[in-house]
Parts: sequence; structure tokens; C-alpha cells
Amino acid sequence: MAGYERNPRSHPYDPAPISEEGPADYVRHSFLSRSEWGLEILTSILALGCLVGVAYILFYIDGKPIAEWRPWISPNAVVSILTTACIAAFMHGVSAFMGQHKWVYFRKKSHRLARLEQFDEASRGPYGSLSFLVKGPRTLATIGALITLAQPLITPCVQQIIQLEQRDISHPAQTAILGYARLYNDTMPKSLTRLDNSAIETQPIDPRMQASIIQGLFGIDITETFSCPGACSWEGSSISLGFKAECSNVTQATLQSATCEGDEDSLQTCNMTTPNGIGLTSEAWFTDRATAFYMNASNPSVGKQTLDTVTQGLPEIMRFGILRSTPDDNFRMREINITDCTLLIAAYNYTGARANGSDITFASKKEIDLGPDNPWHYAGGSVTNDLQSVDPLVFTNKSTNGDVTIPALGIKYLNLMGLRNFFHSPTMVTRWIVGNLGTTNSGVSSALVGEVDIEDRFKKMATAMTNNLRYGPSSKPTYGKVIEKETYVKLNWWYFLVPVVIEAAAIVFAIISMFGSRRSRHVPVWKYSILAVLACQYENGKLYSMSKDIKQIRKEAKRNKAELQ
Repeated sequence: MAGYERNPRSHPYDPAPISEEGPADYVRHSFLSRSEWGLEILTSILALGCLVGVAYILFYIDGKPIAEWRPWISPNAVVSILTTACIAAFMHGVSAFMGQHKWVYFRKKSHRLARLEQFDEASRGPYGSLSFLVKGPRTLATIGALITLAQPLITPCVQQIIQLEQRDISHPAQTAILGYARLYNDTMPKSLTRLDNSAIETQPIDPRMQASIIQGLFGIDITETFSCPGACSWEGSSISLGFKAECSNVTQATLQSATCEGDEDSLQTCNMTTPNGIGLTSEAWFTDRATAFYMNASNPSVGKQTLDTVTQGLPEIMRFGILRSTPDDNFRMREINITDCTLLIAAYNYTGARANGSDITFASKKEIDLGPDNPWHYAGGSVTNDLQSVDPLVFTNKSTNGDVTIPALGIKYLNLMGLRNFFHSPTMVTRWIVGNLGTTNSGVSSALVGEVDIEDRFKKMATAMTNNLRYGPSSKPTYGKVIEKETYVKLNWWYFLVPVVIEAAAIVFAIISMFGSRRSRHVPVWKYSILAVLACQYENGKLYSMSKDIKQIRKEAKRNKAELQ
């Protein structure tokens, strides 16, 4: 087997082209042969197949729950394996094509033998490719060097493609319950309500509603008693019967109506009437006593409550007048404040409810007008509308307000009377006198005296009463959806452009290299073979190939042995 000339004086280190003995061409084999481009074609197809496989997996999992991925190995791992195989496959071809271009380069004209090392180093990795770009010649091998430098970007970019994100997924559930009420129909024991000689003034309030009133007036935190196992949502809207409170400061107008007896040095008693028609009384005795709080209530219906007058004034249920003062050290009434409040029947339209734990919010909570266009009626027996009540009740018929359909709403007659009786009771109609005259019945005065925001407390009372209806015995359930967190796949497709562009460049480089070298038999297909270099003889600035067939070179290499001296 031929090698380099051993006499250094016979071959100075000058530029050298490849030269063959005589005009014979190099032996070429089948295009798909291992001695030609068969292996490189196979690895290029394998690289393209791996990239297509990655693309298929990405399209398959894009926007889907990660739970739908059935294989035991994660999609990230599969993509990583395919990407690694893709890089290994196309880099095999890139290395072979760069090795082939050095023979093309030396075939065209004489070059320094140092270029051989530059081509070989460029085909081995990024460092050699960078050195080739800086110091090497500008040939088609430059494309291979650029691909070699760019291929380390593929792995980190692919790792950025697949992202996992938490999404809210909802599904109907019987455990997601939001209450609403169209009828106030809490019952009392028959022994208290069905006696033949029981007067309507003795009708008690149901204990749940009484507790709600006290809860609101004392400013105790009010929470929705909905049912939700975690996070829930309710689509659409629900219209529910409820209550509302309206208050206004009427100090000046009320004091102008006051008539007083006595003077500051003796017992002075003043009677006055608020704009809502509520009578209030105050008394003060210099250095002895003074009124700190007085609340009175009045039914808006005229005269005694009867079946004929029960609907008068509705939707108003009760009017309140509250007088407060801050007596000084001599028991003179200072900082007098008088407030009118009204409790009314109301209806609310709840939309877009969402709950998380013990907290619930609504996209909107709008009050529905129950004004004169929707009057209240009394029925002494069975009601055949949507309320389906067999007891006497006051009600409104089904109506519309713009694009909102308002269902029939009602209050059982005995429950309405129980409410009014309670507001007339000593629990609510209270007086607090500080000084020598002790207060024997303070009722709710301790919750409202001083600088307490009266309007806020009455609105809390109305809210608590409304919640009692929505979640009490009169409640009807609205079933919603339970919201659960589920992990979804989100793809950053821009990162996938990096491996696609590099693979496309590798394919173009492969096509140019294979078909370019196939056109001429004057260039051997030796690629990066070290045996081909050993088969060349350098003499007089020429590289002489002693064999025209790469297969023959390999056979000789298998037969011969060599030892480094």
C-alpha cells in the first residue's frame, strides 16, 4: 500500500492538487451503496423522520390535558429522545459531506496541505467549525460549518417548546348549590299559629328570620351559606326574593316639628315626628338624666292590620325613626342625630356567581324594580300561579322588566305579620336613658347607639334577611359547576423554527453535496476516510492516488499491518 515519500528533500511542503495516474476515472458505485451516499441518505431520512415525529407529537398534545398522554414516558422525554436522534443522524451526514468537500477543494487547484487538517477539524465539532469559518476557505463546506455551529441550539430550543399551564375546568355537580327563593314561607308550630282565637298581633316571627335581623343590626359578619366543595361557578342568572333598607338623615326636619314641655332646669319632654311619620320622644333633666337613644317603628298600612289593609304600602314592610344624642356631663342632649329608615321587600337578579372556598362573588347583583307596575295582591286560599301555595299570602304576578322576566314572588301572610309584630316589639322599639332613670329594656339600642353607621347596619340587616330566605326552608337550589385545576400543554411554536431551519439547511447541504460530487468521476467519493489519505502519495506538489476504488483501499487496509516508527 502506497504512502508518503520518505525522503523529505524530494517533496517540499508546497500546495498540492490531487492527481491520478493516467486518464482513468475513479471507480464509482451505486448511488445507494455504502461506498457512495447510501448511509448518508439513510441518516438524512432518519433525521427528517425524527423531526416529523417531533412535529406530530407536538400537534397531538397541543392544547390538550397532559392526562390524555397515555405512554408511560413523558412527552418532554419522547421529544428529547427524538431530537437527540435527529441531531446525531443529520450531523453524521454533515460530517461526511464536509469531508467530501475537501477532496473537491483539492481537485480544483493546488492548496496547502494544512487545509486538510482544517477540513477534518471542521467536520468534528463546533470548535473546528468556528476555526474553519474564521481561517478556512470559502467553499460549500462553510454551510456545513454553520450547521455544526448551530446544532447545539436545537436542544435548549426544543426544551422551551412544551410548557405546562394550569387551567380551570368546570363540570356540573350536585354539590355546587346556590340558593334562591321566590316565596317566604317559613312555618311556625301549629300550636302557636292555628288557635281559633289567636289574634294576628300575637303572630310570632320565625326564629331564623329573627336571628338574621339581630345579626345584621349588631354588625356580625354575614356570609353566604352556599355549598361548594372547592371552587365553583354558576352560569346564567337567578332571581330571588329579598329585602332592602333605605335610610336618610332627617335631623333638621324632625327637630323643626318638635314640641317641648318644661325647661332645661326641670324635666323637659319633647315630642316630634320624622318626615316618614314616625313619632319620637326625648326627655332630659339637668344634672339628672337624658335620652341617648330612642327607636320607634310604624306600619305603612293605614289603621289596624287587617286582611283588607295588609297590602297597603307594599313593598314597604316597616318604617323606623331613630333618635340619638350624646349627653354631656350635665345631661344636656348634644349632637342630636335623627334618621329615617325603611325596610322594603325587594327582588335581586344574581348573575355570574363564582365561589372559592368560603368566598363568593357575583358578576352583577341588580335590584329588580317592584314598583307600581307590579302591584301586590292578597290571596286567602290556594294560589295557582308559580308559587303553588295553599296558605294565605301576599304576592306579585309574573311580569317583565325590559328583557328580564320577573317570576311571581310572595310572602306568606303569617310571616309578613310576624315580621311586623317583631318590629313593633320591645326588642326593636327601645329607649335608652342615661342617668338616674334606669333603662329596663335596651333591646337593640346597644348595637346602634353612639357613632354607629345606622344606614350600614340596616343594610346589613336586609342582607342577612335576604340570605335567610335564599338558604332557609323556602330556598330552591341552583346547581352549578365545580371548577378543578387541570394541567394542559401549551406550545411555544416559535422555538420549533430553530430545529426546522437547521434540518432544512442540512437537507439542502446534503442534496448539493451528493449531486455535486456525482457529476464528475474525476473526484473520488472518499468523504472523511483516513484510509484514502494513506492511499495517496505526495510528490512534486501532487497527491497521487494509487487506487481508484475506495472498496479496494478498504480491502488492502484489512490485509496490511503497520507500526508507527
